Amino acid sequence: MPTLEQVCKRLFSDSSWFVKCVVGGLLLVVPVAHFLAFGYLYELVARARRGDLLELPEWTDWRRLFLNGVAAFVIFLVLGVVPLVACWALTLPLRPFSFGVFVYVPMIPGVLLAGPLSAAGLYQYQKREEYRDAFRLPVLVAMLASHRGRFWLPTFALIGFLFVGFPLMTFTIFTGLAGGWTFYAAFFRNIEESRKAGQRAP
Repeated sequence: MPTLEQVCKRLFSDSSWFVKCVVGGLLLVVPVAHFLAFGYLYELVARARRGDLLELPEWTDWRRLFLNGVAAFVIFLVLGVVPLVACWALTLPLRPFSFGVFVYVPMIPGVLLAGPLSAAGLYQYQKREEYRDAFRLPVLVAMLASHRGRFWLPTFALIGFLFVGFPLMTFTIFTGLAGGWTFYAAFFRNIEESRKAGQRAP
């Protein structure tokens, strides 16, 4: 099974990884151009899903990045942002009470599930490029269950990375998503390959 450490070492072993992530971080800030950044993340998931070499690709084929980025952003919006907003809304009735930081406890499920759920949806979408595949919740839940709790680690790592790199917020978000989504895709592929091997075995 791939680990987050192994995936990140391969992904960021290229000497130009910092520049590539800076470009992604800058694109995230600009409306419409942010689709290009999501298109890049789309390509990382696609490479891991196919079993290709895990490395940061060059910033090329902008048209393809934009089109794929629209799909990736829609999936991220529905499976990542909407659950976060819904969980945040649950904190509103608690605001009048003196609960301190415990007011934000309802947000924990949304924070933990936003990343892996988005990655799972994108992984499924790429098989036939149909949105309905991305939003089949029973399938996505089964994918996360196959992780056996390992999907928490990239989220905790991203939270820590955001805390340390707060001044470079969009850079840390892009880099964290690049590492996290690539890990999820590599893990999902490993699970699928293991099941296929088991089915072929006598």
